[in-house]
Amino acid sequence: MERFLADWCKSVNAQDRRDFDVWVGVDGGVSTDAVSTLVGNNVTVHFVMTTGEDTPISLRCRAMALIAADYETIIFTDSDDILEPSRVSAALSGLEGSDLYGCALALINDSGEDMEIYFGLDEDEDPYTILPHYNFLGLSNTAWRVEALLPCLPAPEQCVALDWLLATRAWGRGARIMYDRTIRMRYRQHGKNTACVIPPFTSEQIIRATEVVTAHYQFATADDSGIPIFQRQKLQTSAVRIEKFREVILASPDILYDYVTALNLLSPHHLWWLSVAHPALENIWNR
Repeated sequence: MERFLADWCKSVNAQDRRDFDVWVGVDGGVSTDAVSTLVGNNVTVHFVMTTGEDTPISLRCRAMALIAADYETIIFTDSDDILEPSRVSAALSGLEGSDLYGCALALINDSGEDMEIYFGLDEDEDPYTILPHYNFLGLSNTAWRVEALLPCLPAPEQCVALDWLLATRAWGRGARIMYDRTIRMRYRQHGKNTACVIPPFTSEQIIRATEVVTAHYQFATADDSGIPIFQRQKLQTSAVRIEKFREVILASPDILYDYVTALNLLSPHHLWWLSVAHPALENIWNR
């Protein structure tokens, strides 16, 4: 992500509200001096360094716990993305009446150019209805009240979709979720994105994504006294559907080929993990 840091730091410096500290999780060979220089002297920057025993997930969870000890609210961003000037002020305003705030994103390409694609919930989509099936609350477009985040930690180190798991746990515990459909983040598309959202997709990408989503539901439906039975049943229903999709595409290369071909003819996704068992293509795999 180092080649994107200058854009990220520039957008942090351009915020219309500056009463915040910056915390950076460092899980690679990134120079902390470079980050400090790019952010400047007007903001306090803290670093959480990786250890020999850390995974990307354990580092993030440890950083969250450290931050939660001293702050009431946390605004998450990814270092390869770009904040709109109102990102911080809108997030803090949204948290005045909610526990978990999310905002819409616009897709940009590797060079930071606008792709003119909206990413997030449509006007008619209910956050509470969508979350058991797909994700719109990432670690780039959310802000949390610490009191709502802490009960959702830690996450299993094997978890890839950490953002979705945390949001799902919060949803299950009855968190107040607010979704801001105004674009407050620029979401960069490049070859290392964890969740691909624009075509063309490959069969290998869909298989990998399916494994991530399958694991998500395994973690989300594990014993958790904080999630009532009604919410757990919704997650289990989704888990069964995803497992059927997984079994079908792994057993039949022809069905997988037909599915990926049809998927690549659809418009770009506006939700994370929509590429897996896409509802518009149910007739291909769920016969």
